[in-house]
Amino acid sequence: MSLNITPSVGADSYRPDIDGLRAFAVLSVVAFHIGLPGLPGGFIGVDIFFVISGYLISGLLKKELVEQGRIDFKAFYARRIRRLAPALVLVVLATLLAAYFVMLPDDQNKLGREVRGVALLSANHHFLQHAFDYFDSDSDLKPMLHIWSLAVEEQYYLVWPLLMWLVFRRWGSGSSGRERPVRGLLSLVWLLSFGLCLWLSLHDTPRAFYLMPARAWEFASGALLAMAPQRAMGRGRAASLAGAGLLLLAGSVLFLNDKMLFPGWIALLPVLGTVLLIWGGAANRDNPVSRLMSWRPWVAVGILSYGFYLWHWPLLVLGRYWGLGERALERDFLLGGVLALGLAWLSYRYVEQPLRQRRLPCLGAVKPTLKTGLWLTLSMWLLGTVSMYAPKHFPWPGQQAILQAKHDAMSFNDACNMPGDGLPLPPRAACMIGQPNAPLRLLAWGDSHADHLMPMYEQLAKQHGVSILRRVYHGCPPLPDVTPVGEGKMRTWCTRFARAVREELPDLKAKGVTGVLMNARWIGYAAEVLPGRPAQTGVVEAGLQGVPKLPGNMIAGVPPLDHASSMRVLEAALGRQAAYLQSLGLKLVLVSPEPEMRYSPAECVARKGAQACNVPRQNVESERAEVAAMLGRLTAAHANVRLWDPINRFCDADTCYASKNGLIRYQDRDHIGATMARSLGADFDVDFRWALAP
Repeated sequence: MSLNITPSVGADSYRPDIDGLRAFAVLSVVAFHIGLPGLPGGFIGVDIFFVISGYLISGLLKKELVEQGRIDFKAFYARRIRRLAPALVLVVLATLLAAYFVMLPDDQNKLGREVRGVALLSANHHFLQHAFDYFDSDSDLKPMLHIWSLAVEEQYYLVWPLLMWLVFRRWGSGSSGRERPVRGLLSLVWLLSFGLCLWLSLHDTPRAFYLMPARAWEFASGALLAMAPQRAMGRGRAASLAGAGLLLLAGSVLFLNDKMLFPGWIALLPVLGTVLLIWGGAANRDNPVSRLMSWRPWVAVGILSYGFYLWHWPLLVLGRYWGLGERALERDFLLGGVLALGLAWLSYRYVEQPLRQRRLPCLGAVKPTLKTGLWLTLSMWLLGTVSMYAPKHFPWPGQQAILQAKHDAMSFNDACNMPGDGLPLPPRAACMIGQPNAPLRLLAWGDSHADHLMPMYEQLAKQHGVSILRRVYHGCPPLPDVTPVGEGKMRTWCTRFARAVREELPDLKAKGVTGVLMNARWIGYAAEVLPGRPAQTGVVEAGLQGVPKLPGNMIAGVPPLDHASSMRVLEAALGRQAAYLQSLGLKLVLVSPEPEMRYSPAECVARKGAQACNVPRQNVESERAEVAAMLGRLTAAHANVRLWDPINRFCDADTCYASKNGLIRYQDRDHIGATMARSLGADFDVDFRWALAP
């Protein structure tokens, strides 16, 4: 392909080897995201970009300060807008358009929130909350996730030019003397940032990964090289530097992996490798390693690296979303590799270059460019907001069958909400289901799995002329003595809610309640890795104050949030719960885990056909065996407890069915639809009657 190289510096200053280094970085990242075998450390390409950015931009700022004694901040940020905004806005618009036809409204809502984070240069903070572990498989379905790195870079450049200018004005004297205080400042930034990076990597790894202060040392590494005195070297010595850098980078891509503690100490390897490679080229451009990095095809890919990086990830995500969340190497290579590179060339040729060359008046002079940047920020934020809500009201007609299955759910009174802090409990009158004005006899308590059985409870309550109190908090086990922890969060609101429900039990008993119907996705609190899903949540003892003290990163799967510990805590807490209910004279009906599907049945049936969406019963029994055994032991140990197992209504001897006779049984992979729930009533009626009996 033909590319017109138009560097922002003069021809004498242009470094084709740095564009080749950009190619190495972007190809590493894209290969890692595609899942090409043998390149487990490709994610370090982002670290390479950070160092390159620090080197080039700090070098330009230094030149401006030395020659003019000041920084034209307006011009600096106008250049950033021209460089970054055109391709970014194009990719965001294209992603939102494609997502309308590919993604469901709830997921478009999440995408809209991502776009708002992109618009406000806070994508890294957004994903710290909503994609806590960058390397989780759940991150595969977040189209704007890769923009976290752009947010980190721009946050750095909101601060660094001002610091440079202040130091030059305060302590600089003479053209050469002015660089020393800046090097001192950079060294301080490097030490503080790297120290923070090391500390967070050990205690809060995702924050070390996403937050700018923990990454600033990487930009500072490149900036220190730009500020260092430039001394020429012989070809051999320069080649040794550049060759050592290239070996460090290649070794990082080949031997690092996402199971290692990253960034941490090991991030030094790609950062040092990048510094050495740039240094070797600066010392002698004619050294063989720098000439290799200046190979024309490498340079061409490097010139396209920004667009390539922007395009590849949304294409991968949309392809995986359509593929029901699964990776497929051939499809991903075509979308994230071939198509993304082609779109990068088109956007470079017809969007980036014309606008960078100021062919539009709104991106010409500095003042209109800054106004355009503000206008684009506001427009993108508003577009994200529209994308959050419009698809729910105006979904693509091709999604109607899927949405019908997903909306097969019971509606609840808005006043029976889930309070953000777990308190106060919503008023009982708003949370009654069953026969209107009938006596309250049962409490339905649990998480979202209690809610998906609520249509059955309501149907049986009407048949028996009673009412049921709904006490449900999604994502929270109905256990006052535990706190779910995972993804960097302690769900203390769960503990507060559960303790408030426990405190009202004596009053409920006095008002005629005889039993508790309890269902929860127990496996979801056991830090267990299921096919296609990472371990996300474990549980720990809540303690007297309901705020456990935990060391480490609060990542499920890592002690004390490992699977074995979580199962022990769950079983002990359930035992105490049963004993307390028995002391009050209340019965407890537990529900054994319903089968969980590999794919969300509604999408799966629409795209693959019903037969492809079923799962072998043997797999289901294996996944739920440990929880079922725990519930069985609990039932055997307490006379006031019964266990109801609905599995035979979902499965025959060999297969558990996602749909049957045209009815899709599930709203998603593990929540059943209201129609399916009502069909279980006759099976549950015996246990329902038992719970009603005094």
